[in-house]
Amino acid sequence: MQAKIDRNMLQMEKDMIHDFYHNTRAEIKELEARIKNFDTDMQSMEEAHRTQIKVFKQKVQHLEYEHKNNCKTEQIKAQKVMKEERIYHTDNDKNMLKDKKQYKDDYQREDHQHQSEIETTINKLDQDYKDLEQSLDFQRKDLIAKYDEKLKVLRAELELRRKVEVHEIEERKNQHINELCINHEEAFREMKDYYNDITRENLELIRMYKEKCIDIKN
Repeated sequence: MQAKIDRNMLQMEKDMIHDFYHNTRAEIKELEARIKNFDTDMQSMEEAHRTQIKVFKQKVQHLEYEHKNNCKTEQIKAQKVMKEERIYHTDNDKNMLKDKKQYKDDYQREDHQHQSEIETTINKLDQDYKDLEQSLDFQRKDLIAKYDEKLKVLRAELELRRKVEVHEIEERKNQHINELCINHEEAFREMKDYYNDITRENLELIRMYKEKCIDIKN
């Protein structure tokens, strides 16, 4: 009778230990599944992070390309203005030459009639021509100097704008990279803390189950 009772007790202990063992295995499998899901999430986050970096690099390249195009456009505009001014000056010279020829034709027609007046007119026209030529030459030089100065100022402004835009892009790029690094470090630290908590909980569970097993055996 006593042997049967002892055998039943041993069978109960064996069943209880067997149940503890299977429950522990089930919890371990569940924890492993959770860890695997967390690893998958981390890989997805890393892939998204790399994609963001690629997109940012493409934006920087696009901005640099637009800046180069703007510089070329401004240079073309400045060359066009200079070309228009040269054409204007050439037309002015042609018009003055036409006027000079007309004056000479008038002089030849009136030469025999008004010799004295013609000589006076010739002298006056010559002087007017010299004055006008000097004035035009001065205006031409002044105009060229003004547009040269405008071109220098425009180039300086474009260069300064380019440097400012490049600096702003660099600042935004560095700030974005720093934010990404901080976010990555924070996510890694949270993941590490999470794994440490799981490990501590598992060790505590194993310790508790061991103590229960020892208590049951005793």
